[in-house]
Amino acid sequence: MSLPHLIRHALAMPPHEAAKKAIRYASRTIGRRLLGRLLRRQCTYPPADQVNGRLARRFAAPPRAALEANAAALRALAGESCAHRFDLLGSGPVRVAYGEPARGFGRWRYGPGRTLPQDWRPALAAQATPGNRLHAACLLDLIDSPAYRPIDWHADFKSGYRWNPATFGPSVPYGHKPGVDVKVPWELARLQHLPPLALAYGLDGDARLAVEFHDQILDFLAANPPGWGVNWACPMDVAIRAVNILVARDLFLAFGAVFADDFESELAAAMLAHARHIAGHLEWNEAHRGNHFLADICGLAWIAAALPATSETDIFLALAIRCLQTEIPRQFTADGGNFEASTAYHRLSAEMALYTVALIQGLPQDRRAGLAGYDHRLWRRQPALPPAPVMWPPFGPDILDRLAAAVRFSSETTMPSGRMVQVGDNDSGRFLILTPGQDGRDPGHLIAAASGLLALDLPAPAAAAVETELVAQLAGGIRPAAPPASPRSLAGDDADFVAALRIEIVPPDPAALAGLRPVAFPDFGLFVWRNDRCFISVRCGPVGQNGNGGHAHNDQLAVEIEIDGIGWATDPGTFVYTPDLAARNRYRSVAAHFAPRPGQGEPARLLAPFRLEDSARAQALHFDAGSFAGRHWGYGPAVTRRVRLEGGMIVVEDSAGHLPPGTYRATSPAELASLWGLTLPVSPGYGIIGLALPPGDDDKETP
Repeated sequence: MSLPHLIRHALAMPPHEAAKKAIRYASRTIGRRLLGRLLRRQCTYPPADQVNGRLARRFAAPPRAALEANAAALRALAGESCAHRFDLLGSGPVRVAYGEPARGFGRWRYGPGRTLPQDWRPALAAQATPGNRLHAACLLDLIDSPAYRPIDWHADFKSGYRWNPATFGPSVPYGHKPGVDVKVPWELARLQHLPPLALAYGLDGDARLAVEFHDQILDFLAANPPGWGVNWACPMDVAIRAVNILVARDLFLAFGAVFADDFESELAAAMLAHARHIAGHLEWNEAHRGNHFLADICGLAWIAAALPATSETDIFLALAIRCLQTEIPRQFTADGGNFEASTAYHRLSAEMALYTVALIQGLPQDRRAGLAGYDHRLWRRQPALPPAPVMWPPFGPDILDRLAAAVRFSSETTMPSGRMVQVGDNDSGRFLILTPGQDGRDPGHLIAAASGLLALDLPAPAAAAVETELVAQLAGGIRPAAPPASPRSLAGDDADFVAALRIEIVPPDPAALAGLRPVAFPDFGLFVWRNDRCFISVRCGPVGQNGNGGHAHNDQLAVEIEIDGIGWATDPGTFVYTPDLAARNRYRSVAAHFAPRPGQGEPARLLAPFRLEDSARAQALHFDAGSFAGRHWGYGPAVTRRVRLEGGMIVVEDSAGHLPPGTYRATSPAELASLWGLTLPVSPGYGIIGLALPPGDDDKETP
């Protein structure tokens, strides 16, 4: 994280806490730099003989019908992957190669970076630190496809900025230059395009796809030696990458592909390196750990389950199981929501938990043996590892019911258009993308995946049938889960409410509001009315992450409305994180939401890029089939909002606001947007709306 970010974060803390964190940060930074210097001349690739055997397999070939359900999207993505064209985080299709010029991000454009000669192998190996060059060269020698050209894994191919591959991973800077987005290389390096490549291979048996998988893996491993470069900076991304490599390899083998022994040995050693890196850099925090730590332990579980059983991998597997037993009920609230106050992060975390619980529930008997007698004293880091044994099954009805509630939450917070309601940040994060081609806000794949583990009464899209099949294979059978009982009402008193503003929202067809069904998620903080044509939600609840608010927005008492597929009041999303902090704050601001605004200020201070002051303390007062009332204290005196369904209208009443007191009427989305000043372009996914700032006369290239 950049120095300005850290200063802003420190200023938001009490002085004594800021001082402690500054000392820890300085110590950690110096330690990492020293470690990087010490490791420069060492080979960080584990020797292949440290893994005694091949990686385990868990999948059989899915039925062809499950592949055909999404055949067009799989073939299209496979073609793009083989051409090294990637459409990630709003980039549009971009060929990612060394020396490619970038379009730039707003007025910021860097590069282009270095090109590679025709004989690119020696030049690519030379990028590595001295201790890793020989092994990197050996990996590249295994690529014998004459037409293959390397991918530039170290570039933000939107802005053109490129990180130095020889920087020690934990010391890699990010958020340090305007317009530069570290999430772009991280997203590409998750290798989430590889499992769909394997599924496309299963469709057509095109041997070129297996060769492309083989070559891209070797390219990546050579260009990204363990622990070095931007793609080893974030353990979460290391974990997600490992899972995608394992799933893709398993599927290729299930469909009949054959890989040479030397490739298999290098891949197994690479997975061991991934596991050791994750274990050594767990993103654990006593109070504020979240989806990053969940990803870390899920990745550890997948790698440990694939590697041969040793005392080391038994520890990794036991740690992952023990932590999942704690984190699922901690990170998913009793109503099925997620504690990060974000519907998009809820989807990501639910994916990770569902797939990994299925993986563990279906572990073969011989792999469970190490869980009965592992030596917990071998683990000397945080969090502590309890002694053996892990009792079987490790996930009882309480955990499975919590996961079922999480899936129900996704279903109930999906609008009739098929898009989930946006609350809080949306960085388009995924664990596995096995159903490409879907709308980025469609959680249907999550419901399909859950249906392979849990007995649910929720419809899943046919295009995602392969997810049901693969999860069922992992889990070894569908488990019962109690149907979540979402409350339909909240008893309370709003009798003292006096409206200063009354907004009457009148749809063209009042019948669209007939038969709306109430559903409450009080722990998450979302109150919903829905039918087949209309969706109305009110946000009123905690800022998430135990008060840190890292992915929350100033959206307390905000209303979102969709009628017949048209958004009348729409949460604008997130756009981007560190490339443009001004834009990040605009999308987090109360002014971006259909929420009460008694003044020009924010109801909670935007303390840092990933911290929101926990000052509004929103409280739901009443909710039933026809009305909602809630309040918060973000502006000092209580601000109250009431939402009612009456006479074919949606009536929103506020105790105070930025408009003169009175009654206002909106008969179209445009009228409502104009009335409330909702002018920010909607970002349906991370980076998707385009440029952060319009190009101007001051545009310039940055070398």
